[in-house]
Amino acid sequence: MIWHIIKKQGLLFWRNKQQLILLIALPIILIAILGAALGSGFDNESSPIKMKVAFIEQVEEQDQIEQFLTDLQEQVPSGVVDEIKSNIDMMAPITNIKAVLESEEVKEFLEITYMDPSEKSVIVDDESYTAIVEVPEGFSYDVLESMVFNNVISPTLLITYNEEQQVGTSIVSSFFTQFQEQLTLGTFLGEKGIDLSAIDYQEVNGEVISINEQKPVSASAYYTIGMTVMNVLFLAGAVGYYAYYEKEINVFNRIIMANISRWVYFSGVLASGTIFAFIQSLIIFGFSWLVYGIRFPDILDFLVVTVAYSFAIGGLAVLLSALNYRLNSETITNFFMNIIATLLAVLGGSFYPIGDFSSLFQTLGNMTPNGAGLTAYLTLLRGEGIAGISDNLMYLVIFALMTVVVAALCFPKRGVSA
Repeated sequence: MIWHIIKKQGLLFWRNKQQLILLIALPIILIAILGAALGSGFDNESSPIKMKVAFIEQVEEQDQIEQFLTDLQEQVPSGVVDEIKSNIDMMAPITNIKAVLESEEVKEFLEITYMDPSEKSVIVDDESYTAIVEVPEGFSYDVLESMVFNNVISPTLLITYNEEQQVGTSIVSSFFTQFQEQLTLGTFLGEKGIDLSAIDYQEVNGEVISINEQKPVSASAYYTIGMTVMNVLFLAGAVGYYAYYEKEINVFNRIIMANISRWVYFSGVLASGTIFAFIQSLIIFGFSWLVYGIRFPDILDFLVVTVAYSFAIGGLAVLLSALNYRLNSETITNFFMNIIATLLAVLGGSFYPIGDFSSLFQTLGNMTPNGAGLTAYLTLLRGEGIAGISDNLMYLVIFALMTVVVAALCFPKRGVSA
């Protein structure tokens, strides 16, 4: 008998071409539109972080180097001076800083502007700058003197940070902190007479393996998953609507009069929602596989997630049906399809991964069935196995069981009029 109820629900879907278009064609269209419109945010076409740094030198470093070498000739033997001259480019601090800041890798996210000291008052009020680096007079001279004579003098760069750009300022601060540590290490090694270039390194043959390396997810892949888990929610509403429609045309009453348990009909609605959600998901994912080449590394893991999510949708469908029967109105289904489903889609990240902005949003999103399904699919697509999504699977199963229990409590009993 349950099979006949499933078949009957399937025929209702098949005869309603408009409903089929909304459930199958609409998500496919949305995948193409959103994937093309918002693809740059996922495909890493440009760096999301852009910083501007102003660099001000009170005195040119080359002048300080020449002055230092002149003074050095009066203090150390000429042979030592010649050796320092041959390595002066590696010792010059500002030259090394500029070399890093002007490198091709850094240019992608950092723009450095060299300015005259007289322009400092103007750029201090410019909010577009992440930081202002000011090199005091005699900085390079003091650094070189400290490196050669091991002086206690601690030359200091003056850096003004823009507190409105916290991410950028932390990057700039981290860079100068690491530069200071390397400079201190070089001075220490020189003081102890350790020459790293003279150390004989033994080559070790081996393979470098990146642990837990995750594959990037393209925009088309993300929106395939996002639109699938969102539109399957509407299928739950459609099943609930058809169940109430059958009550209106006395199909449910005829089933009861035929001495068939109401739990058979209840189970049929649950099975219908689960099976049709599974089929809908496979159709959309199959299209993305054929057109966009989106493949899951392990098909068995993919099917496990799809079954778990479909079961959650089946539970949601039978809950909506039970509430419609209990309240003798399709208001609950209409409210779900027009308001609740959209809110769940936004919170679950179907339109954009809002969980990236806040851990709170991420937690709330994973507490929705579509959000848990989205996270599970993305985790599989990035290369992790079933163990990495056990929490999401557990939540989907628990959600399905809870909705089924609540639906059973709300479902009208035999002989009780709604």
